[in-house]
Amino acid sequence: MKNIRGIALLIFFIIFCIYSCKTEEKVKKLKAELTFKSISFASAYGASQEQYENYLKQIDEAINNSPESNNEMIKLYRHHSRLKYHNLLKSPYIFLRIDKDSIMTVYLSEKEYKKVKSIKHIDLKREGKKAIIELDITKKDSGIYYSNNIINISRVKGISRSNI
Repeated sequence: MKNIRGIALLIFFIIFCIYSCKTEEKVKKLKAELTFKSISFASAYGASQEQYENYLKQIDEAINNSPESNNEMIKLYRHHSRLKYHNLLKSPYIFLRIDKDSIMTVYLSEKEYKKVKSIKHIDLKREGKKAIIELDITKKDSGIYYSNNIINISRVKGISRSNI
């Protein structure tokens, strides 16, 4: 009887350790400048379902059949494969300038994207302003960040940047 209790206690302890050791996604607040790119392949946002399915096949074929791990296209496909894993491959995204020379891609929920999609680089330039966004972000994977909560968007005097 003691042996059964010991085994049950051990199983409970192992299960407790597994669940308590799981890494929870930490939400962090970030305040950064919205920046713009004229060409980007950050996701398949806006693609039709047929285009999306074809692209998924192309990703799988390229990753499975390419011996060149340093090929830039393969790196892009692997990144998109990770986006697919996190259900972000069809998500809208923005670019945030977090340092003088650091740009972060942040994927957004559709609801939050509606808050920023009308902000145009040309309009900010004409006004002599830049857009500052404060939002909650979650790191999903290496180089993959997500937000479903934009706290504030403000236009302040400054130069709106483009990282063409």
